[in-house]
Amino acid sequence: MRSSEIFSRRLLAAAALRRAPAVFRILALGLPILLFSPSSRAIETKEIKILGDVRLQVGGEVRMRGYYLDNFLDMSDSSDADQWSVFRIRTRVYVHAFLERNVFASVRIGNQHFSEGVTSIPLAGGDHWEQENKSNKFFVDEAYVDAKQVFGLPLDLQIGRQNPMYGTGWIVMDGQSQYGSTSAYLDGLRLAWHLGEQVTLDGLYFKDEERDRSNAAPDDITLMGVYFTSTAPLPIGRKQEFYALGRKDELILKEIYMFGGRLSNAFESGVDYSAEGAWQTGRFAQGMDQRAYGLKLDLGYRILDAPATPRFYGQLVRFTGDDFDTPGRREAWDVYYGGWPQFGDLLVWKYINAGAGNAISRYDPAYALGSSVAGEAVYSNFNMYTGAVDVWPLRDLSLKLTASYSRLAADETAGTADDEIGDYYQLGADYRYSKNVTFSFYGALLDPGAAFGEGADPAAEGYWDITLSF
Repeated sequence: MRSSEIFSRRLLAAAALRRAPAVFRILALGLPILLFSPSSRAIETKEIKILGDVRLQVGGEVRMRGYYLDNFLDMSDSSDADQWSVFRIRTRVYVHAFLERNVFASVRIGNQHFSEGVTSIPLAGGDHWEQENKSNKFFVDEAYVDAKQVFGLPLDLQIGRQNPMYGTGWIVMDGQSQYGSTSAYLDGLRLAWHLGEQVTLDGLYFKDEERDRSNAAPDDITLMGVYFTSTAPLPIGRKQEFYALGRKDELILKEIYMFGGRLSNAFESGVDYSAEGAWQTGRFAQGMDQRAYGLKLDLGYRILDAPATPRFYGQLVRFTGDDFDTPGRREAWDVYYGGWPQFGDLLVWKYINAGAGNAISRYDPAYALGSSVAGEAVYSNFNMYTGAVDVWPLRDLSLKLTASYSRLAADETAGTADDEIGDYYQLGADYRYSKNVTFSFYGALLDPGAAFGEGADPAAEGYWDITLSF
């Protein structure tokens, strides 16, 4: 890129910051609140004893978030359909039961909505499941039983509605990755076989979508497989994870199998790393094979004896894209259950399945071809290079500040489209106000590259939230 083009691009980014003041006003107004708010009284979790040795633990969470979003779908100021200024409220109440013979049970009821009478143009019919006093969607967010040493063997059985997460959540985290992720559960079972004190092999079988209960027209989405975890301190890493998983979507005849692993460690010197990679094979659709791979590499260093103990880190993420010149084979990465804000909140909004309404379709018209769920986050077809820093500036306050810059480029593009997705800037602040109360602030900007065409406008997001856990 010529120096004049670089200068023009920087001017565009600067103009975008001026055009989207709400994102950064959130941070500017919020940080003084974080720094100068008085301490509040902590609320202790209540524990109740019943029926002898049976114990119940009761708690919950309330989160209020204020969003500002702009151009996250069409990357254009010509339409305000994807410009939002909304509140979002999440409420959860749970009961944990500790029973005899090391049996544990958990039930959590949840509700999350975008305030009264909300609708959303990008979705046909609007967000009808989130309309307060219309959907009345208080749902079972978690309900499972965990039994230890089943049949007297080193086997643990966890069965019911669960929120599974493995590793950093790169592959398995968000079970319900629909528009805005009201929940993250999967229904099914996990059988953990303890091969030693530090070695576990999990067997998984979960239903993501049941849809029609009959088998007259198969339409389920299922996750199955095995996940191996070891925390034995080996030369290759203090933690080793390997997995073989399968995801089957009967509605679109997709059956993709994935084989991968992750190594990670954190050293006393302040250095930490994580390296994960996976290969995908199987059937993408009738008459089309799946051949894709992904990588996620992290390297960090915390200066332990420096003021604010900063941690500097870099990240490389690669998700292969589809080679449009290979009919009968698809090389685009399948997101599995990694469609959550693991790369920042703005990027997950950018990659939701909104069909042709998402500007990604300009350079990758088949970006959502493997998704049968509208609003699912479909990370695929990009290389991302990130540099970031975390600091804890005040020792007497539990305050964390984060700043990051990422460069994104498409792995494959259709026709003559450019591969430059753009520059991605993020700022964040988290303040633990008390044992039970946390404030968070976030601002992000995606300055579009040539992949979105001439005249594309930046996407921006800002939010503040307060979370009370008790």
